[in-house]
Amino acid sequence: MAENKPITKEDLAEQLAKDGRMQKGEALRAVELIFAAIAKGLVDPDFGSVKVAGFGTFSLVERPGRVGVNPSDPTQKIQIPPSKAVKFKASKTLKDLLNDR
Repeated sequence: MAENKPITKEDLAEQLAKDGRMQKGEALRAVELIFAAIAKGLVDPDFGSVKVAGFGTFSLVERPGRVGVNPSDPTQKIQIPPSKAVKFKASKTLKDLLNDR
């Protein structure tokens, strides 16, 4: 099975420049501003989630601390501290697109 190539910010900017009829530098800046706004929305205590209509919702979740296993020495237990992670829930529109409905 061939390995798929991920889409990068530069790829998104090229598509935006082509479809939006703008310079590639402007498009790259727009892409960077969008991702910065998503990140800011996730860490802002007034929000905590970012909803993009027709695409999905990004939300911040707290993962509790737990006991894990040291991969280099499976007999050794290690304490994994609590952390935050980003969760994504696809919208119905996106799910339908992915499932060819």
